[in-house]
Amino acid sequence: MSDAHISLRSIRKTYGSAVAVDDLNLDIEEGKFIAIMGPSGCGKSTMLRMLAGLEDVTSGDILREGARINELPIWEREMPMVWQSLALFPFLSVRENVEFGLRMNGIKASERQRRALEWLEKLGLGDFANRSINQLSGGQRQRVALARCLVTEPSVLLLDEPLSALDAHLSVQMQGELKRLQRELGITFVYVTHSHSEAFSMADTVVIMNQGRIEQAGSPEDIYLRPATPFVAEFLGGSSIFECTARARKTGDFVLESIDGAFKCDASEFPDLEEGQHTSLIVRADQISVTAEGGWAENEVRCKVIGEEFVGALVNLRLETAAGTAVNVQLQQRDMQALDIEVGAGVTASWHPEDGHLINNT
Repeated sequence: MSDAHISLRSIRKTYGSAVAVDDLNLDIEEGKFIAIMGPSGCGKSTMLRMLAGLEDVTSGDILREGARINELPIWEREMPMVWQSLALFPFLSVRENVEFGLRMNGIKASERQRRALEWLEKLGLGDFANRSINQLSGGQRQRVALARCLVTEPSVLLLDEPLSALDAHLSVQMQGELKRLQRELGITFVYVTHSHSEAFSMADTVVIMNQGRIEQAGSPEDIYLRPATPFVAEFLGGSSIFECTARARKTGDFVLESIDGAFKCDASEFPDLEEGQHTSLIVRADQISVTAEGGWAENEVRCKVIGEEFVGALVNLRLETAAGTAVNVQLQQRDMQALDIEVGAGVTASWHPEDGHLINNT
């Protein structure tokens, strides 16, 4: 039996003939920040709603500390949810909104008020207790929604894209507050988001979903450096993917054959790779160099510049090989200026053998 705080075992959720979640297995450790990501319709919010008890499980089990909770009603699960829409009551004051869950639990008025005011102080809203929700900013409303959930002292908090309605600056600020709260309180956070930056900056574990299944789960660093499937690499973006066949070992490297030419990868990193095996070579955008001419690197491919995007001090350069393979490069703006190239120009993209990551396609 797993010692995980929460376990999902062979979870399946269907709506008629439509499958929303399919054979999902996941262990969630106590006190950890788990971020669930994936494209729209992948099942991440459905999974969250099943945890909360808002959706029934078609088959499989949800376990909490080893005990099955499939049939437990929402109020007995003690897993409050912070909604994308926040779902605050405009006809109640800030304090009354925070007290709401306690009132539903039968806590007497004096204790409700004490605990609500305590949490409002913790979240920097003590002076706003008697205000209307309509008098608050977006960030303040977000903190009220958090206080309403945390005042019940849950061990698990579910968050469904809670920062999506905030502007970029406020979203970054709230990310810091959420992570600080999670660490200080030791509460398990299960957080659904579309934002890569939110997931990678806050989470201990990132889960990537696709078509109702988990493609990969691991630390942000592991997923970023070692995507397990081509889908994960494509979803995260910023990588180039070359479909290859392993041909032979040569002086410690494997030679890979692709429609874009022959490349080398460090054989010591992939001891199970065999000759004739089909594989995807993943090269991150920040590992690729660009020069006007080639002939100096072990791995090179000629490309045409098809687009560029300035992002502060960085430039995202979009290239394309003669065979039509997309090559993504991230350069410092000063390096881009030194290159002095324009859209349509021919360039050489290059990288070291040790900078490639292989995904087994067989």
